[in-house]
Amino acid sequence: MSEEHRSGDIRFLLGLFIGGLIGAAIIFFMGTKEGKKTSGLLEEKGKDLLDDLKDKKDELTQVTTEKIDSVLAHIEQLQENSRETTAQLRKKLFKNLPKKR
Repeated sequence: MSEEHRSGDIRFLLGLFIGGLIGAAIIFFMGTKEGKKTSGLLEEKGKDLLDDLKDKKDELTQVTTEKIDSVLAHIEQLQENSRETTAQLRKKLFKNLPKKR
């Protein structure tokens, strides 16, 4: 047998196995009482997890917004301080220069 033929056989058997597992899971969840119960529990847990994630996202958004606002306020304060310092330096520098006539 060639290498390609063996590789094709292995892929076919792997696909058949995975398909069987998926089919068995579908039959379990859709066809049995226990499967339906498990499916309901999974759905409930999924909704709880989704709610928790939404809460965490909202909290993270709020904290991030507050941090950004704080940083922007700090930057604005630094800019104002630099303007004041620049104005003071200009006054000192140009105070002693002779005026043009």
